[in-house]
Amino acid sequence: LVTSAAALEESVVTRDEKFDVSAGVIRVGRSIVRDMHTFGVLSFDEIIIKSSNVGAIKVGLRLGPERLSRYVRRFGFGQTLSRDFPAENRGIVTNPSRLTDQGVASVSMGYQVAVTPLQMAVATNAVANAGELLEPKVVQAIIRNGIRTEMPVRVIRRAISAETASEMTSIMEAVVERGTARAAQVQGYKVAGKTGTAEKIIDGRYSDEKHNASFVGFIPSRQPVLTILVMIDTPRGEAYTGGAVAAPVFQRIAETALRHLAVMPTIDPLTPMLLASQTKSSLDSVVTSRRTSTVFVPGVETSTHRGLMPDLRGMSAREAVDSLISLGVTTRLEGIGFVSHHEPGPGTVVDRGMVVTLRLDRKNFNYPDSSP
Repeated sequence: LVTSAAALEESVVTRDEKFDVSAGVIRVGRSIVRDMHTFGVLSFDEIIIKSSNVGAIKVGLRLGPERLSRYVRRFGFGQTLSRDFPAENRGIVTNPSRLTDQGVASVSMGYQVAVTPLQMAVATNAVANAGELLEPKVVQAIIRNGIRTEMPVRVIRRAISAETASEMTSIMEAVVERGTARAAQVQGYKVAGKTGTAEKIIDGRYSDEKHNASFVGFIPSRQPVLTILVMIDTPRGEAYTGGAVAAPVFQRIAETALRHLAVMPTIDPLTPMLLASQTKSSLDSVVTSRRTSTVFVPGVETSTHRGLMPDLRGMSAREAVDSLISLGVTTRLEGIGFVSHHEPGPGTVVDRGMVVTLRLDRKNFNYPDSSP
């Protein structure tokens, strides 16, 4: 991810530029590096999509040690990132002055660098967040006396431009759609991600038999809600690549998490149950239910009496919408956060097809009782 983002940001490649990797092998210094499969001529995009070591090395050598190392650090490697993790490890990043061509080749495909899972997730988040590297945090918000205070989002730095982040997202989507990570596909959602397969160091040497397999991705790719990193230490059995063993785990976690968070599908979604006034995506402002196949919209069977409007104040948008499903109403969201007011009000008779408006507020809301 770092090599390809750096190459696009520094304009040393174009996405449709062709690279001949048909030999399936490249010699750099005393090292010989091979691809897992034999490819022919690949575009820059295809180098990433098909995970060609030879192609990545050719791109990395074009960047050179100084530029490649600069982006390794821009993406947060070799440094601590968060005040919420006092025991965070910096990892290991080689000084660019000590990087030979052989070292550049190794770093280009993810070797000769040691990173933590947190660093890998944060670096991937930089692509998801339009190029901004954000400080990871444990606590999202503090609620005291009914007042919700969001912890501030701190931008560490801009890793890449928004344009490069968008291009990287497109390429990472293709990795999942037709590349090495097809097992990471989640029905109804676009996924952007990248596989990784690394030989483990055993007794000071890279092992041919023991590997670390990984997949990192964010979903939905154009309105990200989750970044998930899966790493399998020493997979057992014949399959050991990130695409074969880590990507399917991502798929199962992502599918369950999206259902739990009630995140709206992005590919061929059902008729939306919500008419959200906010265009910004968040867990609380874009909500739908994938647990029912029936979706009620305004004007459908409006004469059928269903029940009384519950008191939804203080609930998250997802909780409020779940509470309204049985009433068969359409829900309109205004704002972001928790329910501070709703129309019709508590105790009002509601009919199937009515529009219920939930006004959301992040900071000021009242619980239906006086409990803290």
